[in-house]
Amino acid sequence: MTLLTRLPLTRSLRLVLVVLAIFSTPPALRTTLHAQAAVNKVEDVLSYADLLFNQEQFTLAAQQYSIFIQENPKSPNLQIAWFRLGECYLKANQIQDATTSFNFLITEYKRGPFVGSAAYRLAVLSFNAKDYQNSLAYFKKAKDELNNEDAKFQAKFYFARSLQLTKQPKEALAVFEQMIAEKPGPENPFLERCQLESARLHFELGDTKKALELFKSLAETAATQEFKEEAIVRGGLLAAEAGETEASEELLNQALRFSDTSPWKNLAQVGAIFNAFTREDYDRVIGLYNTGAYSAPDESRAKMLLIVGHSFRLKGDLDSAARLYALVAGKYPTQTEGIEAGYRRLQILHQQSDPMLPEVATRFAESQRKIDPKSFYIDMAWLMKAEWHFIQAENSASGSGSEFAKKHFGDAADAYKRVRLDNVDEKFRETALYKLGWSEIESGDLQSGILSLSRFVSRHPKSPLASSALAKRAVAYQSQGDHQFALGDFQSIASRYPDAPEVEFSMQQIALIYAHQRKTAEMITAYKNLLNKFPDTNGAGEANYWIGVGYFDLEEHQEAIPNLEKGRELDANLEDQTTLRLVICHYQLENIEKLSIEAKRYIEGEPEIENNDAAKKRAVIPPPVLEYLGKKLAAQEDYEGADYFLTEISTPDEPAQTVASTWKIIAECRQKLKKHVEAILAYDHFLLQTERPSERATAYLERGISQFCLRDFEKARNSAQESLRSQKEGRTNAEARILLGDIGASEGNLEEAAREYLVVSQIFSDPEVTPKALAKAINAYQSLGNREKAQELQDELTAQFPGYKKPASFEVDC
Repeated sequence: MTLLTRLPLTRSLRLVLVVLAIFSTPPALRTTLHAQAAVNKVEDVLSYADLLFNQEQFTLAAQQYSIFIQENPKSPNLQIAWFRLGECYLKANQIQDATTSFNFLITEYKRGPFVGSAAYRLAVLSFNAKDYQNSLAYFKKAKDELNNEDAKFQAKFYFARSLQLTKQPKEALAVFEQMIAEKPGPENPFLERCQLESARLHFELGDTKKALELFKSLAETAATQEFKEEAIVRGGLLAAEAGETEASEELLNQALRFSDTSPWKNLAQVGAIFNAFTREDYDRVIGLYNTGAYSAPDESRAKMLLIVGHSFRLKGDLDSAARLYALVAGKYPTQTEGIEAGYRRLQILHQQSDPMLPEVATRFAESQRKIDPKSFYIDMAWLMKAEWHFIQAENSASGSGSEFAKKHFGDAADAYKRVRLDNVDEKFRETALYKLGWSEIESGDLQSGILSLSRFVSRHPKSPLASSALAKRAVAYQSQGDHQFALGDFQSIASRYPDAPEVEFSMQQIALIYAHQRKTAEMITAYKNLLNKFPDTNGAGEANYWIGVGYFDLEEHQEAIPNLEKGRELDANLEDQTTLRLVICHYQLENIEKLSIEAKRYIEGEPEIENNDAAKKRAVIPPPVLEYLGKKLAAQEDYEGADYFLTEISTPDEPAQTVASTWKIIAECRQKLKKHVEAILAYDHFLLQTERPSERATAYLERGISQFCLRDFEKARNSAQESLRSQKEGRTNAEARILLGDIGASEGNLEEAAREYLVVSQIFSDPEVTPKALAKAINAYQSLGNREKAQELQDELTAQFPGYKKPASFEVDC
């Protein structure tokens, strides 16, 4: 839209009819009238009418002219009478009667000076009534028939103006230029006006250069202030549009010095604003705008307000810019400026992340659809709305999977779908299609998201976003259970985009998918590839762990151990599952030392969980493993280790749930560790499960020893007696009797003790038990003072067991 649009004339045509009468009635004709009056007495009525007319008694004169016309239908003076009749009606403000009289004269006589004068009167009436079509016809008649050159020239000017006002600019321009050529000097009363209208028409016809030339010339030569001011301002504005900045500045600076009452000063200020904006002087634009209101035409005002808004925006005053854009968009919604202003306002709302943006964008898009359905502004509005929702979802404090985020992703997807990608700048197309697919997936519409991302990858295979799109699509496939399609996408990322940021994630997922598909060898290879390419990956612990798991599943336990240990070292969260597998590996490899270390680490690493149900979910080391370990340690005389692991698998609250052999080993280990109370409990649990006499005899014996060590002699005696009842002979029986002797001795009953010891020495022959019984009997007899018996037994001991060495103490080792 050009600034130099047509402005309404500052003054309407006002023709003084009396002056026009003087111009349009030839002097020769008046002389002829007097002569005829003198000669033709019959026309005294006409003379009388003229008299009344000259005395301005127009109503009476009209009556006399009417009488004359009626009584003298063949008079040569009828044209005069009809003209004067029309003049009388005109003076009496009987416009319709005047029009009828003048039209009759023109129609009846067609040619002549009175026809010309009548046509002029009707032309003036039509022009003042803005009936330019009729004024055009009448002024043409007048200029052709009038004899007076001045009147004829005046009719010609208004004939041109009528052409101009009936949208015939070329024809009007030809007449104005003809008038300038006919009278190029001061003798032409319409010279400046013709020059002004010619300049206007050249501009209207698109000849800006010629229009500028005429305006500049008139700005220098015009004597009429009104014309001069218009020429200066229009010339300045045209110079600005033509890129003649200096000439424009010079002219507009003159205009800025006009009086405040000048109707052109405001337009000059508008032009100065345009010039300042052109040279990027945004401060001056804003300063000029702030000087006051402007009465420029709507077209220029719209553009002026728009560039002021641009200036505020470029200076960083977004709020002021938004207010001006809203003003222009609201006042000129269908104009180019109004549409651009609405769009610029949207840009500011988008830049500010204003919560009003979705609503404003929707209204803007819908209104533009009614104006121009193909407008790219519609698509940009939907794009900005989509971006706003996308950002809200991504920045959700509750996370991308929250209901809040899903809703905004859904709204974003709906807006992205409305964007006609072919209708927006190419730089937006990739991102818009990519984010459409992303939003659809995040909002739960997996199938649509997969299709959108497929279109993206197909159209933009070399885009920096291509690898991300493939990764997102692969994740969507995984969510649907389409692991093979997901695997294909992840493999494409790794092979086609080796430097993409998604490669590491893709290689992890490749390995995990193989794990899901139970393709163990492929999984191991995939994780090794990951570690080779990304040795410092955050997932190194997990990768090592799964490599170890793979070897574990393949029963290659020795191969599994290094990776499992490395995985645990790098990722503390893998402690439990890694250690448990290491336990199994060492068990399978019969590595007792490392099995013991890992098993203890696992047992003691159990987290403290208040919720018992949660505690139960933790996997346990298989009991056979701990049983095997406990027995091996016991065999190696690592009684503490054996007791630890076997106790771990025991069930003291439900003793029957633990096998008798385990209770037996636990009891023996505890006894070796001098943990007599715990040993007695273990022997009790064992005795409840075993029926074999020999095993029961041994258990009673050992339980009795522990009870003895606890100085519970009564219970110890009972246990020893139970052992004797279970085993009638043999070593266990002998040792039970020795225990009875020890109990008697501890209670001070040395005779009973000596008797029990002596019985053993007499009925049981054993290189360990028999000499021990004899030695204890000797000691008892010596304590009783029976040295003879003691010596007898000493001689027997020496004879039967010559190499026997007497212990330093006969006390039971407790």
